[in-house]
Amino acid sequence: MTGDLFGENAFAAVFTFLAWSLAALWLGRLAAAKRRGRLRFHSRILLALTVAGLLLGTAKIVIAWSLWPSGWWPLRNGLILHIPLMVLPAAAVLVFTLPRLWNLARAGQGDPDGTVGKALRRRVSDPRFVVPVQAAMWGSGTLVYFIYFTAVPLDTMDALIPVAVAACIVAALALRQRFRWIEARLPDDRQPGRIKRFLRASFTLVLFAAGCTTLIVMAMQASRHPDRMSMMTGEMDFGGGVIPAGYADSHAAHHGHGHGQISVLDLAGPRDGEPDHRITLVAEEKELRLRSGAVVNAWTYNGRLPGPEIRVRQGDLLEVTLINKDIEDGVTIHWHGIHVPNREDGVAGVTQDAVLPGESYTYRFRIEQKGTYWYHTHQKSYEGVGKGLFGALVVEPRDGEIAETTDITVAAHFWKTDGSPVPVLAFNDADTLDHRLVPAGERVRLRLINTDIDPMVFRVTGTAFRVAAIDGNDIHEPTDLENAALRIAAGGWYDVVFTMPENPVLISAEGLDGDTATMLLSTDGAGSPPKVVDGPLFDPASYGSPAPVPFDLQTAFDRRFVMEMDSKLGFYNGSPKLSFTINGRLFPDTPMFMVQEGDLVEVTLINRSGRDHPIHPHGHHMLVLSRNGRPVTGSPWWTDTLNVAPGETYKVAFLADNPGVWMNHCHNLQHATVGMAMHLAYFGVTSPFEVGRMTVNQPE
Repeated sequence: MTGDLFGENAFAAVFTFLAWSLAALWLGRLAAAKRRGRLRFHSRILLALTVAGLLLGTAKIVIAWSLWPSGWWPLRNGLILHIPLMVLPAAAVLVFTLPRLWNLARAGQGDPDGTVGKALRRRVSDPRFVVPVQAAMWGSGTLVYFIYFTAVPLDTMDALIPVAVAACIVAALALRQRFRWIEARLPDDRQPGRIKRFLRASFTLVLFAAGCTTLIVMAMQASRHPDRMSMMTGEMDFGGGVIPAGYADSHAAHHGHGHGQISVLDLAGPRDGEPDHRITLVAEEKELRLRSGAVVNAWTYNGRLPGPEIRVRQGDLLEVTLINKDIEDGVTIHWHGIHVPNREDGVAGVTQDAVLPGESYTYRFRIEQKGTYWYHTHQKSYEGVGKGLFGALVVEPRDGEIAETTDITVAAHFWKTDGSPVPVLAFNDADTLDHRLVPAGERVRLRLINTDIDPMVFRVTGTAFRVAAIDGNDIHEPTDLENAALRIAAGGWYDVVFTMPENPVLISAEGLDGDTATMLLSTDGAGSPPKVVDGPLFDPASYGSPAPVPFDLQTAFDRRFVMEMDSKLGFYNGSPKLSFTINGRLFPDTPMFMVQEGDLVEVTLINRSGRDHPIHPHGHHMLVLSRNGRPVTGSPWWTDTLNVAPGETYKVAFLADNPGVWMNHCHNLQHATVGMAMHLAYFGVTSPFEVGRMTVNQPE
């Protein structure tokens, strides 16, 4: 269900379940006690466990409510399940079990060595005394199941079936306890002995284990993906907008059997004309060294870490030929942040087949944007990008001179090196302090790219600076910042500008685990780094000045979608995984957002998990309208990769002006490999490509 699987809400549920489980186990010992002293001893332990269960259950409910952000729907997303699963059993324990336990645990219950008679045995076997604790155990256990093994939003049946199963089990336990209550009337010599109780418990345990094993095997098999499947198999979500004829209930539309369909192959860049830039990128495995001498067994473009920087001018026609020399799993090139025609997007299984060893593929497109971007493989992208298949793409303005005289591109990346179990953070290939000479008075532009899977904090120490652009989009009237921490999403990038002072300037990036990469700019190429100051966190929602935008929170959007992100344990494609969901589903069952060209589209992004999710829609930039219900007040915040932190809610919007079938996924590429991927598809556009173990395509 909702929240961090390893946070206080989840742990409170687990400890509540453990307390009630111990209480239920101990409760079974009472009727078997032969001596009054032993019965009193067990009752006192049981009283402590019952009170612990009640207190932990109360704490669990309080934590759940306190952590529940405003605007989230308790009924729709599972918070209401606390009532039947925890509150009702706890109330029964308070009314029927606790008073009797208190009396049993009190001193003065006769001779401690006296035997437990039939009347007392019937008293401790009464279903009204025993079953409430068993119900509390199964209720809290079912809640643990919801927390760890389901994701929101919960479908009605997803919520009702586990609750119904728990209710049936409690009913069966009540029936069994009634038989034991009747059995307690028997004479002492006819009471079940230890062997009989052991065999009875063993039989119950074997049945339970067999049932669990059967369910696990069935779940594992059901999670396996087909050997071949279209990337467009997800259920269509129309966002409340107009549905063209033939799409309302059309499985055929997924596979291109409708009228007027167009293939992604037809949505290509210019096929004719002499390109302004003709570039060849050769993908190959290569053993390379970082600045420290550490060895990386890398996958490279043109034998470099990172791949070569491509620098063009706005409006240029770019032709890139990709040759795969020896990457066995295949490669592609995705142009991250560039609004290319759909065929040129470079996603294996959606816009092309992966390029296998000995094969080549040519991309051609005209670049109408300007700014900083980057490129990377989208075939086994988690592994491929991690090993080095990425590089920077810089688009200089169409008109006018470049304002900055020193232009530095910095790609922050964790490299896995030989002999070290811990990846090392580096700027490009520099895993030690990288010295750069910059004359005083020069204008400097830093292009800071986070190519890894988690957000990083970048800092500029030693001078005031401005954030000039986010994800290639200029900031309107940026202002000076000093010692501000720039938290850049995984896959995101900032352009930072400043005038070089006489003193050294330190550029640093810090990963989630405290690893750092550093670069020192100085007037002599040497010098000592200034001390890093832990300044305020930069907030793009309030930075810069407002400017006209094509839509805002008051716009009448053509389509409104909700994208809720969560996590759960379970099987994914036949293997046990911690998976990450979109709208309660895992790819390939995630919804496919359907739009028409010209639609104004609003998407609400909600993160109910305990991890950051940098959302990256291909082919489109998003305008951030609000965060946690508060409108953006600074410069228009256009972004390509938006980090949605745990508990955050964003409203974003875009114009559907680039027809195709586009991936929309978490750019923590590890999350994408375990289900957090979906598609934005235009009506009438289909893809002939497939993914699966019987194909060459594995985009994530």
